[in-house]
Amino acid sequence: MRGEFKSTLDAKGRMNFPVKLRDELGTSFVISKTIGEHCIKVYSKEDWDCLVESIRKMPQVKTAGIQRFLFGSAFEVEPDKQGRVLIPAPLREYAGLQTEIVIVGLEGRAEIWDKQNWESFNSSLDMDELMSAAMEMEI
Repeated sequence: MRGEFKSTLDAKGRMNFPVKLRDELGTSFVISKTIGEHCIKVYSKEDWDCLVESIRKMPQVKTAGIQRFLFGSAFEVEPDKQGRVLIPAPLREYAGLQTEIVIVGLEGRAEIWDKQNWESFNSSLDMDELMSAAMEMEI
């Protein structure tokens, strides 16, 4: 799952989800808040189940906040016949989604960003830090 795709939200909060990503995610998938960024994370049901299981293996005193943040904001969604997915209002508000949005494939998951926030994020990247990390990873 990779690539950058542009889409728009309609008045009801629906967006056309890219066919390429839908094919990889399956007939339904889970969307949730993202820790550290104001965007929406998209998980296949299998990847979501793995995340839930790994969190459950840890002591609840360590994970209670994460559980509330992630699980409390999670929604299982299924594209309609036209490939549209409804983004629930709490997630639209959290990610600051307006009309123009960007879906970014991240190898195994995806993120949904407001277009302006995505552009701001990209312009704030420190190329020296990226170069250093890339060299360390030998890419």
